[in-house]
Amino acid sequence: MSSVGTRLCREVLASSFLAREVELSILLPPAGLAASARYPVLYLNDGQDFERLHLQATLDALYARGAVRPFIVVGVHANELRVQEYGTAGHPDFNGRGSLAGAYARFVLEELLPFAQAHYQASANPDEAVMAGFSLGGLSAFDLVWHHPEAFARVGAFSGSFWWRQRAVGAGYTPADRIMHGLVRAGSLHPNHRFWLQVGTLDERGDRNENGVIDSIEDCLDLVEELVAGGLDVQNALRYVQVEGGHHHPDTWGRVMPDFLIWAFGAAEGSVALPAPLPIVRLQLDPHLAPAILLPSALPVAPVAAPLLLPDAENVAGQPHPAALFIDNHLIFNPMSLTRPIDGDFLPYAAGYINLVPADADPREVLRAQPAEIRAVFAGLSEEQAEKAYAPGKWSLKEMLLHQIDSERVFAYRAMRFGRGDGQDLPGFEQDDYVAHSGANARSIASLLAEYDATRAATVALFDTFTEEQLDRRGTANGGPNTVRALLYIVPGHERHHLNIIRERYLPIL
Repeated sequence: MSSVGTRLCREVLASSFLAREVELSILLPPAGLAASARYPVLYLNDGQDFERLHLQATLDALYARGAVRPFIVVGVHANELRVQEYGTAGHPDFNGRGSLAGAYARFVLEELLPFAQAHYQASANPDEAVMAGFSLGGLSAFDLVWHHPEAFARVGAFSGSFWWRQRAVGAGYTPADRIMHGLVRAGSLHPNHRFWLQVGTLDERGDRNENGVIDSIEDCLDLVEELVAGGLDVQNALRYVQVEGGHHHPDTWGRVMPDFLIWAFGAAEGSVALPAPLPIVRLQLDPHLAPAILLPSALPVAPVAAPLLLPDAENVAGQPHPAALFIDNHLIFNPMSLTRPIDGDFLPYAAGYINLVPADADPREVLRAQPAEIRAVFAGLSEEQAEKAYAPGKWSLKEMLLHQIDSERVFAYRAMRFGRGDGQDLPGFEQDDYVAHSGANARSIASLLAEYDATRAATVALFDTFTEEQLDRRGTANGGPNTVRALLYIVPGHERHHLNIIRERYLPIL
Protein backbone atom coordinates (compact mmCIF):
# COMPACT_ATOMS: atom_id res chain seq x y z
CA MET A 1 0.00 0.00 0.00
CA SER A 2 1.28 3.44 -0.87
CA SER A 3 2.43 5.54 2.06
CA VAL A 4 0.58 8.52 0.56
CA GLY A 5 -2.63 9.30 2.40
CA THR A 6 -6.18 9.32 1.12
CA ARG A 7 -7.17 12.11 -1.26
CA LEU A 8 -10.21 14.32 -0.66
CA CYS A 9 -12.23 15.52 -3.65
CA ARG A 10 -15.17 17.91 -3.75
CA GLU A 11 -18.08 17.67 -6.18
CA VAL A 12 -21.44 19.36 -6.67
CA LEU A 13 -24.25 17.27 -8.08
CA ALA A 14 -27.39 18.99 -9.37
CA SER A 15 -30.37 16.92 -8.20
CA SER A 16 -33.70 17.15 -10.00
CA PHE A 17 -35.38 15.10 -7.25
CA LEU A 18 -34.22 17.38 -4.42
CA ALA A 19 -34.37 20.56 -6.53
CA ARG A 20 -31.00 21.67 -5.19
CA GLU A 21 -27.27 21.33 -5.73
CA VAL A 22 -25.89 18.62 -3.46
CA GLU A 23 -22.32 18.93 -2.25
CA LEU A 24 -20.24 15.76 -2.08
CA SER A 25 -17.02 14.99 -0.24
CA ILE A 26 -15.22 12.01 -1.75
CA LEU A 27 -12.25 10.16 -0.25
CA LEU A 28 -10.12 8.10 -2.61
CA PRO A 29 -7.76 5.32 -1.44
CA PRO A 30 -4.05 6.16 -1.00
CA ALA A 31 -2.92 4.53 -4.23
CA GLY A 32 -5.60 6.30 -6.27
CA LEU A 33 -7.89 4.55 -8.72
CA ALA A 34 -6.37 1.88 -10.95
CA ALA A 35 -7.43 1.94 -14.58
CA SER A 36 -10.49 -0.19 -15.33
CA ALA A 37 -10.82 -1.34 -11.69
CA ARG A 38 -14.07 -1.16 -9.72
CA TYR A 39 -13.99 -0.30 -6.02
CA PRO A 40 -16.19 -1.02 -3.02
CA VAL A 41 -17.91 2.14 -1.86
CA LEU A 42 -19.28 3.67 1.33
CA TYR A 43 -22.14 6.13 0.80
CA LEU A 44 -22.30 8.28 3.92
CA ASN A 45 -25.07 10.64 5.02
CA ASP A 46 -23.99 13.92 6.67
CA GLY A 47 -20.85 14.06 4.57
CA GLN A 48 -20.26 17.63 5.76
CA ASP A 49 -19.02 16.13 9.05
CA PHE A 50 -15.86 14.39 7.79
CA GLU A 51 -13.66 16.74 9.79
CA ARG A 52 -15.64 16.42 13.02
CA LEU A 53 -15.45 12.63 12.69
CA HIS A 54 -11.68 12.72 11.97
CA LEU A 55 -12.59 10.40 9.11
CA GLN A 56 -9.66 11.05 6.79
CA ALA A 57 -7.06 10.62 9.55
CA THR A 58 -8.77 7.42 10.72
CA LEU A 59 -8.77 6.03 7.18
CA ASP A 60 -5.10 6.91 6.67
CA ALA A 61 -4.20 5.02 9.84
CA LEU A 62 -6.25 1.99 8.85
CA TYR A 63 -4.68 1.87 5.40
CA ALA A 64 -1.21 2.21 6.90
CA ARG A 65 -1.87 -0.88 9.02
CA GLY A 66 -3.33 -2.86 6.16
CA ALA A 67 -6.59 -3.15 8.08
CA VAL A 68 -8.90 -2.30 5.16
CA ARG A 69 -8.87 -2.94 1.45
CA PRO A 70 -9.06 0.01 -0.98
CA PHE A 71 -12.51 1.57 -1.15
CA ILE A 72 -14.18 4.90 -1.94
CA VAL A 73 -16.14 7.09 0.47
CA VAL A 74 -18.88 9.30 -0.97
CA GLY A 75 -20.17 11.74 1.65
CA VAL A 76 -23.45 13.51 0.89
CA HIS A 77 -23.72 16.94 2.53
CA ALA A 78 -26.99 17.73 4.28
CA ASN A 79 -28.41 21.24 4.46
CA GLU A 80 -31.18 23.02 6.34
CA LEU A 81 -33.71 20.51 4.95
CA ARG A 82 -31.95 17.58 6.62
CA VAL A 83 -34.89 16.81 8.91
CA GLN A 84 -37.15 16.57 5.84
CA GLU A 85 -34.79 14.68 3.51
CA TYR A 86 -33.79 12.05 6.08
CA GLY A 87 -36.27 9.57 7.47
CA THR A 88 -38.31 6.71 6.04
CA ALA A 89 -39.38 7.11 2.41
CA GLY A 90 -43.11 7.60 2.12
CA HIS A 91 -43.59 7.55 5.89
CA PRO A 92 -43.15 10.96 7.58
CA ASP A 93 -43.26 11.02 11.35
CA PHE A 94 -46.16 12.35 13.44
CA ASN A 95 -44.83 15.90 13.06
CA GLY A 96 -44.53 15.74 9.27
CA ARG A 97 -40.74 15.37 9.37
CA GLY A 98 -39.22 13.25 6.61
CA SER A 99 -41.56 14.63 3.95
CA LEU A 100 -38.72 14.60 1.38
CA ALA A 101 -37.28 11.19 2.31
CA GLY A 102 -38.79 9.63 -0.81
CA ALA A 103 -37.17 12.27 -2.99
CA TYR A 104 -33.86 11.71 -1.17
CA ALA A 105 -34.07 7.96 -1.83
CA ARG A 106 -34.62 8.60 -5.54
CA PHE A 107 -31.69 11.04 -5.54
CA VAL A 108 -29.42 8.38 -4.03
CA LEU A 109 -30.56 5.56 -6.29
CA GLU A 110 -31.03 7.39 -9.59
CA GLU A 111 -28.49 10.23 -9.40
CA LEU A 112 -25.83 9.62 -6.74
CA LEU A 113 -25.02 5.96 -7.45
CA PRO A 114 -24.82 6.41 -11.24
CA PHE A 115 -22.60 9.48 -10.73
CA ALA A 116 -20.17 7.64 -8.43
CA GLN A 117 -20.10 4.64 -10.74
CA ALA A 118 -19.48 6.76 -13.85
CA HIS A 119 -16.92 9.19 -12.43
CA TYR A 120 -15.19 7.39 -9.55
CA GLN A 121 -15.23 3.71 -10.57
CA ALA A 122 -17.60 2.79 -7.74
CA SER A 123 -18.79 -0.79 -7.94
CA ALA A 124 -22.41 -1.43 -8.94
CA ASN A 125 -22.36 -4.76 -7.09
CA PRO A 126 -24.70 -4.40 -4.08
CA ASP A 127 -22.41 -6.66 -2.03
CA GLU A 128 -19.72 -3.97 -2.38
CA ALA A 129 -21.96 -1.00 -1.62
CA VAL A 130 -22.48 0.12 1.99
CA MET A 131 -24.82 2.89 3.18
CA ALA A 132 -24.30 4.51 6.58
CA GLY A 133 -25.31 7.51 8.64
CA PHE A 134 -25.62 9.08 12.06
CA SER A 135 -28.75 9.68 14.11
CA LEU A 136 -31.53 10.58 11.66
CA GLY A 137 -29.05 9.90 8.85
CA GLY A 138 -28.63 6.39 10.28
CA LEU A 139 -32.39 5.83 10.06
CA SER A 140 -32.29 7.07 6.46
CA ALA A 141 -29.43 4.69 5.61
CA PHE A 142 -31.22 1.72 7.20
CA ASP A 143 -34.43 2.51 5.31
CA LEU A 144 -32.57 2.72 1.99
CA VAL A 145 -30.74 -0.57 2.48
CA TRP A 146 -33.80 -2.39 3.80
CA HIS A 147 -35.94 -1.44 0.82
CA HIS A 148 -33.26 -1.58 -1.89
CA PRO A 149 -31.12 -4.71 -1.55
CA GLU A 150 -30.60 -4.49 -5.31
CA ALA A 151 -28.38 -1.46 -4.61
CA PHE A 152 -26.93 -2.10 -1.12
CA ALA A 153 -26.33 -5.22 0.94
CA ARG A 154 -24.95 -3.63 4.12
CA VAL A 155 -25.81 -0.73 6.39
CA GLY A 156 -24.15 1.08 9.30
CA ALA A 157 -26.37 3.05 11.70
CA PHE A 158 -24.59 5.12 14.33
CA SER A 159 -27.10 6.03 17.08
CA GLY A 160 -29.89 5.50 14.56
CA SER A 161 -33.13 7.41 15.18
CA PHE A 162 -35.24 4.29 15.44
CA TRP A 163 -37.66 6.17 17.70
CA TRP A 164 -39.17 7.57 14.46
CA ARG A 165 -42.89 7.26 15.14
CA GLN A 166 -46.29 8.03 13.68
CA ARG A 167 -47.80 9.18 16.97
CA ALA A 168 -46.41 11.50 19.65
CA VAL A 169 -45.63 10.22 23.11
CA GLY A 170 -48.57 11.26 25.28
CA ALA A 171 -50.98 11.22 22.33
CA GLY A 172 -51.85 7.53 22.49
CA TYR A 173 -48.36 6.34 21.52
CA THR A 174 -47.52 2.64 21.79
CA PRO A 175 -44.35 0.80 20.66
CA ALA A 176 -46.28 -0.30 17.57
CA ASP A 177 -46.16 3.33 16.37
CA ARG A 178 -42.43 3.11 15.60
CA ILE A 179 -42.26 3.35 11.84
CA MET A 180 -39.07 1.44 10.97
CA HIS A 181 -40.03 -1.46 13.19
CA GLY A 182 -43.34 -1.73 11.35
CA LEU A 183 -41.65 -1.60 7.96
CA VAL A 184 -39.28 -4.41 8.94
CA ARG A 185 -42.16 -6.44 10.33
CA ALA A 186 -44.12 -6.01 7.10
CA GLY A 187 -41.14 -6.59 4.79
CA SER A 188 -38.79 -9.42 3.95
CA LEU A 189 -35.17 -9.92 4.92
CA HIS A 190 -32.83 -10.28 1.94
CA PRO A 191 -30.30 -13.14 2.15
CA ASN A 192 -27.40 -10.71 1.62
CA HIS A 193 -28.49 -8.14 4.21
CA ARG A 194 -25.85 -7.31 6.82
CA PHE A 195 -26.32 -4.81 9.68
CA TRP A 196 -23.87 -2.84 11.86
CA LEU A 197 -25.80 -1.05 14.63
CA GLN A 198 -24.26 1.16 17.32
CA VAL A 199 -25.67 2.92 20.37
CA GLY A 200 -24.11 4.72 23.32
CA THR A 201 -25.25 4.31 26.89
CA LEU A 202 -25.37 8.11 27.17
CA ASP A 203 -27.04 8.71 23.80
CA GLU A 204 -29.95 10.22 25.72
CA ARG A 205 -31.69 10.11 29.08
CA GLY A 206 -35.24 9.43 27.92
CA ASP A 207 -36.96 6.28 29.20
CA ARG A 208 -40.55 6.24 27.92
CA ASN A 209 -41.67 3.08 29.70
CA GLU A 210 -39.48 3.65 32.80
CA ASN A 211 -37.90 0.19 32.59
CA GLY A 212 -34.36 1.37 33.27
CA VAL A 213 -33.22 1.21 29.63
CA ILE A 214 -32.79 4.44 27.68
CA ASP A 215 -35.02 4.69 24.63
CA SER A 216 -32.22 4.67 22.03
CA ILE A 217 -30.95 1.29 23.25
CA GLU A 218 -34.44 -0.14 23.57
CA ASP A 219 -35.50 1.08 20.12
CA CYS A 220 -32.38 -0.44 18.55
CA LEU A 221 -32.73 -3.79 20.33
CA ASP A 222 -36.43 -3.93 19.48
CA LEU A 223 -35.46 -3.45 15.83
CA VAL A 224 -32.97 -6.31 16.16
CA GLU A 225 -35.77 -8.49 17.54
CA GLU A 226 -37.88 -7.69 14.48
CA LEU A 227 -34.95 -8.67 12.24
CA VAL A 228 -34.43 -11.91 14.14
CA ALA A 229 -38.13 -12.69 13.88
CA GLY A 230 -37.75 -12.24 10.12
CA GLY A 231 -34.96 -14.80 9.95
CA LEU A 232 -31.78 -12.79 10.57
CA ASP A 233 -28.67 -14.89 11.31
CA VAL A 234 -27.39 -12.94 14.32
CA GLN A 235 -23.98 -14.61 14.34
CA ASN A 236 -23.13 -13.82 10.73
CA ALA A 237 -25.31 -10.91 9.64
CA LEU A 238 -25.36 -8.56 12.63
CA ARG A 239 -22.83 -6.57 14.59
CA TYR A 240 -24.32 -4.66 17.53
CA VAL A 241 -21.85 -2.35 19.27
CA GLN A 242 -22.90 -0.73 22.54
CA VAL A 243 -20.47 1.92 23.74
CA GLU A 244 -20.38 2.40 27.49
CA GLY A 245 -20.27 6.16 28.10
CA GLY A 246 -20.90 6.85 24.41
CA HIS A 247 -22.79 10.05 23.54
CA HIS A 248 -25.08 11.05 20.68
CA HIS A 249 -22.22 13.04 19.19
CA PRO A 250 -19.61 12.94 16.39
CA ASP A 251 -16.88 12.46 18.99
CA THR A 252 -18.28 9.02 19.95
CA TRP A 253 -19.08 8.13 16.35
CA GLY A 254 -15.57 9.07 15.23
CA ARG A 255 -13.99 6.96 17.95
CA VAL A 256 -16.00 3.87 17.02
CA MET A 257 -15.56 4.46 13.28
CA PRO A 258 -12.61 2.01 12.97
CA ASP A 259 -14.82 -0.82 14.18
CA PHE A 260 -17.38 -0.06 11.48
CA LEU A 261 -14.86 0.41 8.67
CA ILE A 262 -13.04 -2.83 9.47
CA TRP A 263 -16.41 -4.64 9.63
CA ALA A 264 -17.42 -3.19 6.25
CA PHE A 265 -14.12 -3.16 4.34
CA GLY A 266 -11.67 -5.20 6.39
CA ALA A 267 -8.81 -6.82 4.51
CA ALA A 268 -8.55 -10.59 4.88
CA GLU A 269 -4.86 -10.20 5.69
CA GLY A 270 -5.43 -7.16 7.93
CA SER A 271 -3.52 -6.80 11.17
CA VAL A 272 -6.50 -5.51 13.19
CA ALA A 273 -8.99 -7.94 14.68
CA LEU A 274 -12.39 -6.76 15.88
CA PRO A 275 -13.43 -7.34 19.48
CA ALA A 276 -16.44 -9.52 20.05
CA PRO A 277 -19.71 -7.56 20.09
CA LEU A 278 -21.85 -7.29 23.15
CA PRO A 279 -24.39 -10.12 23.38
CA ILE A 280 -27.88 -8.80 22.77
CA VAL A 281 -29.14 -8.77 26.33
CA ARG A 282 -32.09 -6.70 27.54
CA LEU A 283 -32.02 -4.75 30.80
CA GLN A 284 -28.39 -5.66 31.26
CA LEU A 285 -26.16 -2.61 31.25
CA ASP A 286 -23.34 -4.14 33.29
CA PRO A 287 -20.23 -2.31 32.04
CA HIS A 288 -18.23 -5.53 32.42
CA LEU A 289 -20.23 -6.96 29.51
CA ALA A 290 -19.52 -3.98 27.26
CA PRO A 291 -17.52 -4.52 24.07
CA ALA A 292 -13.95 -3.33 24.12
CA ILE A 293 -13.84 -0.74 21.37
CA LEU A 294 -10.09 -1.04 21.11
CA LEU A 295 -8.48 1.48 18.82
CA PRO A 296 -5.10 0.34 17.52
CA SER A 297 -2.34 2.48 18.94
CA ALA A 298 -1.66 4.09 15.59
CA LEU A 299 -5.21 5.30 15.14
CA PRO A 300 -5.94 8.96 15.87
CA VAL A 301 -8.02 9.81 18.88
CA ALA A 302 -10.27 12.84 18.77
CA PRO A 303 -8.57 15.62 20.71
CA VAL A 304 -9.90 16.56 24.11
CA ALA A 305 -10.81 20.20 24.38
CA ALA A 306 -8.23 22.09 26.39
CA PRO A 307 -9.28 24.30 29.29
CA LEU A 308 -10.25 27.75 28.13
CA LEU A 309 -7.43 30.28 28.54
CA LEU A 310 -8.51 33.89 28.67
CA PRO A 311 -5.85 36.39 27.57
CA ASP A 312 -5.31 39.60 29.49
CA ALA A 313 -6.30 42.70 27.61
CA GLU A 314 -2.64 43.64 27.30
CA ASN A 315 -1.32 40.14 26.66
CA VAL A 316 0.36 39.32 23.41
CA ALA A 317 -1.56 36.73 21.34
CA GLY A 318 -0.50 33.26 22.33
CA GLN A 319 0.49 34.20 25.91
CA PRO A 320 -2.26 32.76 28.11
CA HIS A 321 -3.75 34.21 31.20
CA PRO A 322 -2.27 32.46 34.23
CA ALA A 323 -5.73 31.37 35.42
CA ALA A 324 -7.76 28.91 33.35
CA LEU A 325 -11.54 28.77 33.24
CA PHE A 326 -12.87 25.22 33.18
CA ILE A 327 -16.47 24.19 33.77
CA ASP A 328 -17.43 20.52 33.87
CA ASN A 329 -20.98 20.96 32.66
CA HIS A 330 -21.84 17.28 33.07
CA LEU A 331 -21.71 17.73 36.84
CA ILE A 332 -24.86 19.84 36.68
CA PHE A 333 -26.49 18.43 33.55
CA ASN A 334 -30.22 17.85 34.11
CA PRO A 335 -32.32 15.38 32.12
CA MET A 336 -34.43 17.04 29.45
CA SER A 337 -37.01 15.77 27.03
CA LEU A 338 -36.64 16.53 23.35
CA THR A 339 -39.91 18.47 23.35
CA ARG A 340 -39.44 21.36 20.99
CA PRO A 341 -40.95 24.81 21.47
CA ILE A 342 -44.32 25.32 19.83
CA ASP A 343 -46.08 28.28 18.22
CA GLY A 344 -46.69 30.89 20.86
CA ASP A 345 -43.37 30.20 22.59
CA PHE A 346 -41.47 32.62 20.34
CA LEU A 347 -41.79 35.40 17.80
CA PRO A 348 -42.39 34.15 14.21
CA TYR A 349 -38.93 35.18 12.95
CA ALA A 350 -37.29 32.82 15.46
CA ALA A 351 -38.84 29.76 13.80
CA GLY A 352 -36.10 29.95 11.16
CA TYR A 353 -33.45 29.54 13.85
CA ILE A 354 -35.28 26.84 15.81
CA ASN A 355 -35.79 24.76 12.67
CA LEU A 356 -32.02 24.66 12.10
CA VAL A 357 -31.59 22.54 15.25
CA PRO A 358 -32.06 18.89 14.16
CA ALA A 359 -35.31 17.40 15.39
CA ASP A 360 -33.57 14.49 17.12
CA ALA A 361 -30.79 16.54 18.73
CA ASP A 362 -30.46 17.80 22.28
CA PRO A 363 -29.84 21.53 21.75
CA ARG A 364 -27.36 21.60 24.63
CA GLU A 365 -25.22 19.00 22.89
CA VAL A 366 -25.41 21.15 19.75
CA LEU A 367 -24.16 24.09 21.84
CA ARG A 368 -21.22 21.98 23.01
CA ALA A 369 -20.31 20.90 19.48
CA GLN A 370 -20.49 24.26 17.71
CA PRO A 371 -17.25 25.85 19.01
CA ALA A 372 -15.23 23.32 16.99
CA GLU A 373 -17.04 24.50 13.84
CA ILE A 374 -16.39 28.16 14.63
CA ARG A 375 -12.70 27.48 15.19
CA ALA A 376 -12.52 25.46 11.96
CA VAL A 377 -13.87 28.47 10.05
CA PHE A 378 -11.15 30.79 11.35
CA ALA A 379 -8.30 28.25 11.26
CA GLY A 380 -5.72 29.39 8.74
CA LEU A 381 -7.37 32.75 8.01
CA SER A 382 -5.23 35.84 8.17
CA GLU A 383 -6.39 38.93 10.06
CA GLU A 384 -6.92 40.63 6.71
CA GLN A 385 -9.12 37.81 5.40
CA ALA A 386 -11.25 37.89 8.55
CA GLU A 387 -11.87 41.60 7.97
CA LYS A 388 -13.32 41.04 4.48
CA ALA A 389 -17.02 41.20 3.64
CA TYR A 390 -18.52 39.11 0.85
CA ALA A 391 -20.24 42.19 -0.61
CA PRO A 392 -20.26 45.97 -0.07
CA GLY A 393 -22.15 46.97 3.05
CA LYS A 394 -22.02 43.48 4.56
CA TRP A 395 -20.32 42.51 7.82
CA SER A 396 -16.81 41.14 7.95
CA LEU A 397 -16.17 37.73 9.46
CA LYS A 398 -14.86 39.39 12.62
CA GLU A 399 -18.00 41.52 12.86
CA MET A 400 -20.19 38.47 12.33
CA LEU A 401 -18.39 36.59 15.10
CA LEU A 402 -18.81 39.45 17.56
CA HIS A 403 -22.46 39.78 16.53
CA GLN A 404 -22.86 36.09 17.38
CA ILE A 405 -21.28 36.69 20.81
CA ASP A 406 -23.46 39.75 21.51
CA SER A 407 -26.65 37.96 20.45
CA GLU A 408 -25.87 34.90 22.54
CA ARG A 409 -25.37 37.10 25.61
CA VAL A 410 -28.73 38.80 25.03
CA PHE A 411 -30.58 35.50 24.50
CA ALA A 412 -28.95 33.90 27.57
CA TYR A 413 -29.79 36.96 29.68
CA ARG A 414 -33.43 36.68 28.64
CA ALA A 415 -33.41 32.98 29.50
CA MET A 416 -31.90 33.69 32.93
CA ARG A 417 -34.52 36.37 33.70
CA PHE A 418 -37.46 34.26 32.57
CA GLY A 419 -36.11 31.10 34.17
CA ARG A 420 -35.99 32.93 37.50
CA GLY A 421 -39.65 33.86 37.17
CA ASP A 422 -39.05 37.45 36.03
CA GLY A 423 -41.67 38.08 33.35
CA GLN A 424 -40.98 41.78 32.79
CA ASP A 425 -40.96 43.04 29.23
CA LEU A 426 -37.35 43.14 27.99
CA PRO A 427 -36.34 45.42 25.14
CA GLY A 428 -34.96 44.29 21.80
CA PHE A 429 -31.68 45.46 20.30
CA GLU A 430 -30.60 46.84 16.93
CA GLN A 431 -27.97 44.43 15.63
CA ASP A 432 -26.58 46.77 12.96
CA ASP A 433 -25.98 49.49 15.54
CA TYR A 434 -24.23 47.01 17.82
CA VAL A 435 -21.94 45.88 15.00
CA ALA A 436 -21.19 49.44 13.91
CA HIS A 437 -20.00 50.30 17.42
CA SER A 438 -18.31 46.96 18.20
CA GLY A 439 -14.79 47.70 16.96
CA ALA A 440 -14.54 44.06 15.87
CA ASN A 441 -12.18 44.71 12.97
CA ALA A 442 -9.67 46.38 15.29
CA ARG A 443 -9.35 43.19 17.35
CA SER A 444 -7.39 40.01 16.71
CA ILE A 445 -8.98 36.72 15.75
CA ALA A 446 -7.49 35.17 18.90
CA SER A 447 -9.14 37.70 21.22
CA LEU A 448 -12.53 37.27 19.54
CA LEU A 449 -12.33 33.48 19.78
CA ALA A 450 -11.36 33.68 23.46
CA GLU A 451 -14.39 35.88 24.14
CA TYR A 452 -16.59 33.51 22.13
CA ASP A 453 -15.35 30.51 24.17
CA ALA A 454 -16.00 32.31 27.46
CA THR A 455 -19.50 33.29 26.37
CA ARG A 456 -20.36 29.78 25.18
CA ALA A 457 -19.05 28.19 28.41
CA ALA A 458 -21.30 30.51 30.43
CA THR A 459 -24.29 29.84 28.17
CA VAL A 460 -23.94 26.06 28.41
CA ALA A 461 -23.47 26.25 32.19
CA LEU A 462 -26.67 28.28 32.50
CA PHE A 463 -28.86 26.10 30.29
CA ASP A 464 -27.58 22.93 31.98
CA THR A 465 -29.13 24.07 35.27
CA PHE A 466 -32.69 24.55 34.01
CA THR A 467 -35.33 22.04 35.05
CA GLU A 468 -38.30 21.09 32.87
CA GLU A 469 -40.46 23.54 34.80
CA GLN A 470 -37.96 26.36 34.27
CA LEU A 471 -37.65 25.57 30.56
CA ASP A 472 -41.37 26.20 30.17
CA ARG A 473 -41.37 29.55 31.99
CA ARG A 474 -41.99 32.54 29.77
CA GLY A 475 -41.67 36.26 29.48
CA THR A 476 -41.82 39.01 26.90
CA ALA A 477 -38.83 40.24 24.91
CA ASN A 478 -38.66 42.45 21.85
CA GLY A 479 -42.42 42.89 22.04
CA GLY A 480 -43.32 39.19 21.85
CA PRO A 481 -43.40 35.92 23.79
CA ASN A 482 -40.34 33.84 24.67
CA THR A 483 -40.04 30.66 26.70
CA VAL A 484 -36.73 29.50 28.14
CA ARG A 485 -37.06 26.37 25.99
CA ALA A 486 -37.42 28.47 22.84
CA LEU A 487 -34.32 30.48 23.76
CA LEU A 488 -32.39 27.24 24.29
CA TYR A 489 -33.11 26.36 20.65
CA ILE A 490 -32.68 29.89 19.32
CA VAL A 491 -29.05 30.22 20.51
CA PRO A 492 -27.62 27.25 18.52
CA GLY A 493 -30.05 27.85 15.64
CA HIS A 494 -28.91 31.46 15.32
CA GLU A 495 -25.30 30.31 15.20
CA ARG A 496 -26.12 27.65 12.62
CA HIS A 497 -27.77 30.35 10.50
CA HIS A 498 -24.55 32.37 10.48
CA LEU A 499 -22.35 29.30 9.90
CA ASN A 500 -24.43 28.56 6.80
CA ILE A 501 -23.95 32.13 5.57
CA ILE A 502 -20.20 31.90 6.20
CA ARG A 503 -19.88 28.69 4.19
CA GLU A 504 -22.13 29.87 1.37
CA ARG A 505 -20.95 33.46 0.93
CA TYR A 506 -17.67 34.13 2.75
CA LEU A 507 -15.50 31.04 2.34
CA PRO A 508 -15.89 30.91 -1.47
CA ILE A 509 -14.26 34.36 -1.79
CA LEU A 510 -11.43 33.47 0.62
